[in-house]
Amino acid sequence: MADRPYDKERLKHLIHYVIWKVGARAGFGATKLYKAAWFSDAKTFLLTGKSITGAPYIREKYGPIPKHGFPIRLELMQDGVISQWQLPGSDEWHFKALVPPAPEWFATDERKCIDHWSALIADKHTAASISDESHDYAWHIAPMGEVLPIYSILAERIRDPNDEELDRMRKKAEALGLH
Repeated sequence: MADRPYDKERLKHLIHYVIWKVGARAGFGATKLYKAAWFSDAKTFLLTGKSITGAPYIREKYGPIPKHGFPIRLELMQDGVISQWQLPGSDEWHFKALVPPAPEWFATDERKCIDHWSALIADKHTAASISDESHDYAWHIAPMGEVLPIYSILAERIRDPNDEELDRMRKKAEALGLH
């Protein structure tokens, strides 16, 4: 299944849009930013057969990240669109959008998907919990630094979950009141 070609400008606008919507919230750093991009792209791909950006994502320690995410953030900063900083002694990134994003870059359904994932990740997750959510089967079997094709979101586990996974699922079910 072929995705749309990578469109750097769409990824740039997606990152800017997410930072505009939720980037200034406490605890919203690079991990959450990249997860909002991943889930927006991957879930749109599941629904429509095309991701929002066509961006390549790579396997990193905390889950899939856009291969060109950091250079795009630097470009947005140089363009005067966002500010980003780290506090002394911290490796956590902080963001603030300085100008509103251009709304015409995304279709209404794409914006709704981005809004959903951005708010869910900002409001309901820590960086660690959303990283766990993005550690799917494809992420587990890919070597560190390898590109994860967007269709890897379709990969399913064929084996039984291990004890750690069962414990995590039980805790999640309990937190959702499904025990």
